[in-house]
Amino acid sequence: MRLQTDMKAVVLGVLATGPRHGYAIAKEVREQSGGMLKLGEGQLYPTLYHLEEQGWVVAEWENEDSDQPRRIYRITEDGLAELAVRAERWHQFTESVAKLMPAPVSKPQGGNA
Repeated sequence: MRLQTDMKAVVLGVLATGPRHGYAIAKEVREQSGGMLKLGEGQLYPTLYHLEEQGWVVAEWENEDSDQPRRIYRITEDGLAELAVRAERWHQFTESVAKLMPAPVSKPQGGNA
């Protein structure tokens, strides 16, 4: 089943816990979602660029001696405010959908009954 997800909110949510480079953002999304959400480069970087254009994140180059330079993204105060708005909308949406869904049915464990 494919569901529409607010990837801007997801990325802002990850960055609200601390600055990260692109690969670390994608990895955190995958790990925290139990593999349900995956961000490829074709989705992640356009999202980051849009967030940066809006002033919701800032990026700077980090140079480490052993690695190639990489862009580190940080959420801004405006980004935190936008995240709060999007989180509220998302929770309202999921609560509304949950009211329409039947309770999950557990499948019997083991052999044929």
